[in-house]
Amino acid sequence: MILKIIIYAAIFYAIFYALKGIFGSIQRQVSEEEGGDGSGGGEVADDEMIVCPECETYFPSGIGIPRRVGRERHRFCGEECAGEFSVRGGPPE
Repeated sequence: MILKIIIYAAIFYAIFYALKGIFGSIQRQVSEEEGGDGSGGGEVADDEMIVCPECETYFPSGIGIPRRVGRERHRFCGEECAGEFSVRGGPPE
């Protein structure tokens, strides 16, 4: 009886951690596709202040609007800056 419980617990443990690994890797892929500030510097903390590439104001990266322009990823302080940057195709001169 106790042996059955131990075997079932081991099977449950293995299945749980296998599923956790699968869903964890999917979550990391989704967050990498959505995020990024275009600097290539890796992940940005939610409370880190970054610069909007359009108006050059600082804002918390957690509220930034991610957009891909060309092959680069950028984060903008608002929809207006993201739209102007996308229309122009790059930073202001």
